[in-house]
Amino acid sequence: MTARRLDGWTVRGRVFATLLLAVYPSSRLYSQDSQFGVLGLGTPGRYESVRARSTGGAFTPFDPLSPLTEAPLADLVVLTATAMEGTSYRQIDLSGSTNSVRSTRFPLLSVAGRVAPRLAVSAGFTTYLDKSWDVTERDSTLLRGALERYTDGLTSDGSVADLRLAAASRLTRRIAIGAGLHLLSGSTRETAERKFDDTTFHAIQQLAEVRYSGIGVSGSILIGVAPGLSLAGWARSDGRLRAKAGDSTTALTDLPRAAGGGVLFAPSPSVKIGGSVAWRSWSRSAGGGPGAFDTWSWSGGAEIGSGRMPLRLGVRGGQLPFGPGTTAPTEFAAAAGTGRTFAQGRASIDLGVERLERRSTGLTERIWTVLVGITVRP
Repeated sequence: MTARRLDGWTVRGRVFATLLLAVYPSSRLYSQDSQFGVLGLGTPGRYESVRARSTGGAFTPFDPLSPLTEAPLADLVVLTATAMEGTSYRQIDLSGSTNSVRSTRFPLLSVAGRVAPRLAVSAGFTTYLDKSWDVTERDSTLLRGALERYTDGLTSDGSVADLRLAAASRLTRRIAIGAGLHLLSGSTRETAERKFDDTTFHAIQQLAEVRYSGIGVSGSILIGVAPGLSLAGWARSDGRLRAKAGDSTTALTDLPRAAGGGVLFAPSPSVKIGGSVAWRSWSRSAGGGPGAFDTWSWSGGAEIGSGRMPLRLGVRGGQLPFGPGTTAPTEFAAAAGTGRTFAQGRASIDLGVERLERRSTGLTERIWTVLVGITVRP
């Protein structure tokens, strides 16, 4: 199954999208990940550790363990490794039809540490795009003068990972900078199958193993404005996502540029309050055409308590890049969490829970996600 480049989309993707848009109100969609990733490139990943996500993402630009920005790495003192796991319980309401699915992901792994008095480096991966979904549709067609019922199944299983190599340096007591190189790599197994209710008709199936690759660069700055008050800014530019089936390039898709910033206020060691905003130009992925949207997102949160089990709270909102309507889908989430240190601070476990709601024309997702993060400082 091959396709030529067409305004940043593959022909196969356009055909799938057209089919889905045509039958959207009556289709049954079962997805391991968000339904809002079926019609586009996938579901964008979250560049957040459990601690940052428990604050709604507000602390992400200041968190050295979140692979969004690089400058906070400059303040790491010892070698640190972290990983996280998330389990989501998703309820999907599609034009009055409700289904529930569950998924488990391991979206983040990172190792970072100081290699010189003014230089810290980090290597790891996170999810750039999740491309796992399963769509089932019931319909009929006229064959030999008789109406024959059939089931169409379209599945994609896989993801695109962001492999990041980052470095940061503290230039002065108030200013730290960082930069990162991002290698995008992954694959999906895609299947299109039609089965007739009448078993005298043969089932039709097409399979494709699609590999993805790309590259991006990013940079960030961290500024201490005053005691207890910090500002962060970041920018990122990704090139094109190359899709290959066999030895042939089937698509070259423009990836977004992104920028954002945040503010963190710590009036005391036991209280931290933060907020952040981000913009991404996902409309580039559709070559300026319909189906993909530029997005804005925001978050605000706090961490209370400087002891062994602080309380973290946060909210976030914004837009999603892909959806069936003429306007970008929206999302809103509230999160809470805590953490606990062990072994004289050499190990910690972070726990979080998030309630997320996503909305678009005819489609609503309500998601509970339980998060577990482990950090080790050997």
